[in-house]
Amino acid sequence: MKSHEKEVRGRAGAILFCWAMLMGHSEALAADGAQYVSQTITNGTQMMPRTVFTQTWTMLNSGTTTWTAGNNYTFNLTNSNTNTPDCLGGVPLIAKTTTSYKLTAEINSGQSVLPNGTATFSMTFVAPEAAGTYSDTFQMNNSSGVFFGQQVTFTILVKSAGSTNQYDRARAVSYANNYDGYVCSDGYYWTNTGSYGTYGNHASVPPVTGDDCAHFVSCCIGREPHLRGGGLPIPSRTGTYGEPGAGALIYTVLAGGNYATEVSSLDEMSPGDVIGWNWEGNTSTNTSDIDHVTFYLGNGLLASHANSCLDASATSWYPSNAVHHYIHIYDAPTLGVSTTGNKMVLSWGTNWTSYSLYSATSLAPGAAWTKVTTSPTKAGKWNRLTNTMSSSAVFYRMMMP
Repeated sequence: MKSHEKEVRGRAGAILFCWAMLMGHSEALAADGAQYVSQTITNGTQMMPRTVFTQTWTMLNSGTTTWTAGNNYTFNLTNSNTNTPDCLGGVPLIAKTTTSYKLTAEINSGQSVLPNGTATFSMTFVAPEAAGTYSDTFQMNNSSGVFFGQQVTFTILVKSAGSTNQYDRARAVSYANNYDGYVCSDGYYWTNTGSYGTYGNHASVPPVTGDDCAHFVSCCIGREPHLRGGGLPIPSRTGTYGEPGAGALIYTVLAGGNYATEVSSLDEMSPGDVIGWNWEGNTSTNTSDIDHVTFYLGNGLLASHANSCLDASATSWYPSNAVHHYIHIYDAPTLGVSTTGNKMVLSWGTNWTSYSLYSATSLAPGAAWTKVTTSPTKAGKWNRLTNTMSSSAVFYRMMMP
């Protein structure tokens, strides 16, 4: 009996050993896989500049692992840290709850996806100002940060629209996507309120809290010589590009320069705008009362240096007692009109140097717009042009020559 018991136990042990090996081999065989199924906007779709649109992809889980929702299995831009960065100003629909500097879209349903199941991922984009073909490439990414499955390249064709606006929101958002976790393209990073260091273009953000917020936003919305952002002519008053003071950037450069105005809610904001913050609950609009400035991406999300992450919630990332100032940047000069007797006075900001005044007698498609050759007079920050009104209709607009 003892001999028989030993034989049975030996066989049982061998069976258990083989089962354990089989289970271990099964785990080793588990692998991530993804195949492209479809997208809502086909490649090569023509769009007008400044069009904000939503793209949705459907991907098949072709592997043997389950795609868990949240930040675990996401659809990521593959080229954000390379020499071919984001160029379409992508913004996810869902705010991140952790610090991350990658452009990602989470599973739309918020539910896990089993093998052979499908998941949809959505993201909004902004068509750039300049005509041409633009592409971004995406791929699935797992909880370990490893890309897997089929790459998907999304391409649009931006149509020529004649005169374009001075502010390119797509390029501004793209700059934020590509540099939120990195040193700006001028190579500098403000380590505190009084000094900055030289780290090099696209180096990892230094391991210091820093005060680089206004410098970062300046590069996003401005014309840093190494890599142009939105295109506003932000003046530089230090060795780094742009305005280093948060309050000065908002109220001296933008609002004071007739480039922007303060609005009352996020509903009045567009991708490429900025938000100022006061940590003490002070609602003052004095420049000294603005503690922080962030870049607004759209969809209620923001990006910032030193005190934020890419795609953070504009309403919940910071303490609830923080006061925010919503700053909407104009796309083009605003044309003001007033009358004095039989005279009509047109006015626009002197900072919009690339624009000229044009007139037409009709708003019908194909109407001929003629450049007004009379030079305006300058009054402070405004150009003013006075015309005698006539009985026939005349329409005016600002255009780039």
